Amino acid sequence: MADRFFLAAHAGGHRITPRVDGALVSLGCAAGLLAELILEEEIAVTPSVRPSGRGRCPDFLSWAILREIREEPGHDLRTWLDYLGQAATEKVRARLVIIDVLREVPVSAGWRGGAASAWRFADPGVASPEAVLELLFTSADTATGNGMITVPERIAEITFALLARETGVIRNVRLPKNVARQGDFRMKSWQKRIPGPLRNLIAEVAAARGQSAITPRH
Repeated sequence: MADRFFLAAHAGGHRITPRVDGALVSLGCAAGLLAELILEEEIAVTPSVRPSGRGRCPDFLSWAILREIREEPGHDLRTWLDYLGQAATEKVRARLVIIDVLREVPVSAGWRGGAASAWRFADPGVASPEAVLELLFTSADTATGNGMITVPERIAEITFALLARETGVIRNVRLPKNVARQGDFRMKSWQKRIPGPLRNLIAEVAAARGQSAITPRH
């Protein structure tokens, strides 16, 4: 989830650049990391965040975050979003480098001297966020008789799209107008039909973004 968001939140080829402000990228990556643990049923939101699974995380980054939650149970979603957001972008980027989705590109630091780093896609054929979102917005829904979406992969795709919407990423992805309209309509419907913990997470991301937009910068 966090990987999908990171890739959608960046554009470029030889050197990727964020589509939105860095604080929004961090917020989305932090939310994506929490969403991964919710989907794996390793944490519950009651409304505080607490461990609930057996610690069978799919990778080390997920395990490291779960370990922190186990050591500090009882904090709410907003607290964890703020805390994880301090380093979420760098950690997700490092995970993408490890699995060879991104590669580091040494670059000049300019007049300051020394070396800096940038990143590029390791595979130029990686699916673009435009293609991923267009497929999601135009494919058939998967729901139970009561309208709830229950297929895990579909829930993950929808949560990713909602995170991209709440952080402003979707507005910076070029989609055909009819696809964008259909996506907007579907996302409003989907938000009511995903599991409660993920709905709460999306709401907290929206609130955090709204708060940052009106907080004076000193």
